[in-house]
Amino acid sequence: MKKLSPYVIILLMASFALSKTADEFIEEAQTYVNSNNLEQAIATMEQAVKQYPDNSSVHTHMGLIYSEQVKTIKDFSKLFGVLTQAFTMWDRALELDSNNFEARFYRGAWGVSIPKFIGHTEKGIHDLEFIATVIEQSGDPMLQEYLIQAYQYLGTGYQKLMFLQKAKDYYALVIKTAPNTDFAEQAQDNITRIEKFEQWQAENAKKTQPDTPHILQLKQRLEQEPDNLELLSGLGQAYIETERYQEAVTFLQRAVRLDSTNVGFYKLLALSLQNLVGGEYDARIALDSDFRTDLAFAVMAVLDKAATLAPDDLELKLWRGIAGVEMPFFVGQLEQSIDDLHAVVQSNIPDDNKAEALYWLGVAYQKKSMGYWIETITEHSSSDAAQMVFNRITPQVERVDLAKYKKPILVIDFILGFRDELAPQTAVWIEDKDGKFIKTVYVSGFSGYAQGKQINLPIWANASEFTDVDGVTAASIDLGHHIYVWDLKNAAGKKVKPAEYTVLVEVSYWPSMQYQRVSGSVKTGKKKAKVVIEEGNLIPYLEVEYIP
Repeated sequence: MKKLSPYVIILLMASFALSKTADEFIEEAQTYVNSNNLEQAIATMEQAVKQYPDNSSVHTHMGLIYSEQVKTIKDFSKLFGVLTQAFTMWDRALELDSNNFEARFYRGAWGVSIPKFIGHTEKGIHDLEFIATVIEQSGDPMLQEYLIQAYQYLGTGYQKLMFLQKAKDYYALVIKTAPNTDFAEQAQDNITRIEKFEQWQAENAKKTQPDTPHILQLKQRLEQEPDNLELLSGLGQAYIETERYQEAVTFLQRAVRLDSTNVGFYKLLALSLQNLVGGEYDARIALDSDFRTDLAFAVMAVLDKAATLAPDDLELKLWRGIAGVEMPFFVGQLEQSIDDLHAVVQSNIPDDNKAEALYWLGVAYQKKSMGYWIETITEHSSSDAAQMVFNRITPQVERVDLAKYKKPILVIDFILGFRDELAPQTAVWIEDKDGKFIKTVYVSGFSGYAQGKQINLPIWANASEFTDVDGVTAASIDLGHHIYVWDLKNAAGKKVKPAEYTVLVEVSYWPSMQYQRVSGSVKTGKKKAKVVIEEGNLIPYLEVEYIP
């Protein structure tokens, strides 16, 4: 038999590929997804997009498979790129067919589910409202579950935008449409969370200092001249001076919308936003866990705009450089900050400013080098090099004078032996010998305020059920030696009886996903008691001492 030439084989293979319909490509790709072979699924759909560039359904499913890939990515720099690809596909699908139900639903659901700073929340809400209206008008019972999900996602979107009444209205529709279901239970939980926030907001408003006479005067004048830039910037400045940064942001955002070329307005706005980022966690994090993340991106966007308007302003360059170093890694400003700070060092700026730039360059390169250590312990956790990382960064145990504490007490002395890109979430709590929860001694700010939305500290969350977090939630602790003292009172403030108690310390790091929990038990009563636990690398040392 005569053999076919390679050229003929290639032509036959190409002919076979061209013979596939769009639906066959989609079905084949889904088979790969079901077998956890996303790489082949993506390759299949990319071929389908090339062959059927004007097919709306093909673009929809290409976006859907990209969104599946997003769920597997831990590297934020890559994650955002793939997310962009998914939305690009859904955008194209809707350009080709504006009535493509699936494309609009996926774009809407993902748009409101991802952090607001990515910029798809408002479009996502528009898509979901379109979906809800179409289904409501159709009355098709087969689409009922899509309608319920659309309501749920709309509640999520409006909650992110802090339009809380609209969010509650949509959650109420979920409960009305799907009573006694998991959807309804989740919706009710969200309504309860919003109501708790509104209560906190009302109580917090009572503590806020009233407007000064100067601010009241400016507001009265602004009512008559709502577009007066001098009044808007003056109110922003006045609120900054009284440390009411959220109000300052409101007026300064109006100012930059009216005049997008005024560097001074952007500087004031950046200052206000930066102070909000630097504040402690509060109840807003339970409504939107991306609240602080959005602020971080907003600060850098405003500083970038200001730097574009005034490229020769060295003090602004120094400010942007420092801010970028201080921001979380996922903001992605570290390399730009290093460039800014080097430019300041090489300029004729005063020596004090140069010294400050040099310090922050050190911090920047320290953060950059830490990335290599994190990669070592995450990608090569069983290697000698990983242990060398822990040995290098684990601090020495320190001692403190406890004479000032009123006895009896239980002293909890431990070390956090690792530093990640972000400070870890940590909890310290007490249980009795039967494992019954007694009291939280300390919990990090995010976990304490996010409560049911956090999954970083699962053991503490399950044990405490967030019953006593208000008085013990504080800023996140990091690498180093830490001491807490338990006054032998339970969550209700009552003295506990002499017995055996267990101290538990739980820590969770992100993005390295490192986790450890340690515990130590001692008996309280008339005699001193002490236990030392030395295990693991994240909490390499725990000492629990009872002092009668």
